[in-house]
Amino acid sequence: MESIDLLKAKINLQTTIIKFTSSIEELQKTHPERHDLINSMLESLEDVAEFQSVFMQLEEEFILECKTNLRLQMQISEQKHEIDKLRLELNIKKEGL
Repeated sequence: MESIDLLKAKINLQTTIIKFTSSIEELQKTHPERHDLINSMLESLEDVAEFQSVFMQLEEEFILECKTNLRLQMQISEQKHEIDKLRLELNIKKEGL
């Protein structure tokens, strides 16, 4: 997953929350008697806010996993380099015998 995709998703989620909030406030001003609609939208807003919270936690975990992956890839690269060095040394010693 690309960082830009994560950023777009975060922005879209936040935009949705802002739209819900704005719509709820407008309904409360213009149609305060519509408790059914207002309550339904408030519940949906809570759901989206929960999705956002979970998304943020997943993003943090994803970033940590990416860092771990990078660290392990670097270790693998270093070990491959060490193996190549040892093989070269071994070949030189074999040629000397």
